[in-house]
Amino acid sequence: MNTVKPLGSFYRVDDEGYLVNETSWEKINRNYRNAIDRAVEILTIAMPLSSIYLRGSVPKGKGIEGVSDLDLIVLTENGNEQVAELLNQQLVDEFPWLNGCEISFYSAKELEGLTSFSIIPFMLKTSSLCVYGKDVAKAIPRFKPDRALANDHLIQLENHIVQAKSELVGNEDSEDIADCCGWIMKIIVRSGLALVMEKDPMYTRDLYPAYKLFSNFYSHKESYMKQALTYAVFPTSSREEITHFLDQYGKWLIQEANDWLNEYNPERVRHLSIE
Repeated sequence: MNTVKPLGSFYRVDDEGYLVNETSWEKINRNYRNAIDRAVEILTIAMPLSSIYLRGSVPKGKGIEGVSDLDLIVLTENGNEQVAELLNQQLVDEFPWLNGCEISFYSAKELEGLTSFSIIPFMLKTSSLCVYGKDVAKAIPRFKPDRALANDHLIQLENHIVQAKSELVGNEDSEDIADCCGWIMKIIVRSGLALVMEKDPMYTRDLYPAYKLFSNFYSHKESYMKQALTYAVFPTSSREEITHFLDQYGKWLIQEANDWLNEYNPERVRHLSIE
């Protein structure tokens, strides 16, 4: 029986309620440092870029060899998915204990004069470490676990669920089905956290504490969110099982998200202003 372990924590906030970035180079173990240095070397040779950031568990000192990957954000005007694929393969070949490397490309120009919420700047400011180039995140406004952050999760929820259901139709690839299950269930759990952020302003990317906080306010839906959490950690390859869950619980969650949007963002603004 698959049992989800009660792991994870919430982001720390300062005295003014702003999220604190707790990443540092000193927290990264030596093996990961070597892989990061190699990734920087390959990327700077392969393409023009201004900065490279590392986000996720590794720069917080919580990377687990064989489990954690390198999650990079590259600031460049020339995003190249082929470079990303080649880097991933080369790093896995050189560091077999590394669970892959993911890259998001973003234009540094989009960081200038930022006044509304955007997920990449949010990640740079709150959970990323600059490992190459100028640390432009210092100029990004600070963020709170507030309405603008919650909105970013909830305004996309229905489209994500529709997309997941569409990808499952006629799909016979068990690995692809399991991948679909994993990503949509993570979105569902994090959307549950977003629903209650106005009531209890806390934030985490970790799934278990998100599930627990949601359940404090929606005790009658605790079992459903626990199932979503289990699917996220241990994805099923049964498309019928996933579709049934999305038809039932997903439908309810979409309605709750729309009720939230009607109250806090009736105009359905994609990116709300940063406080």
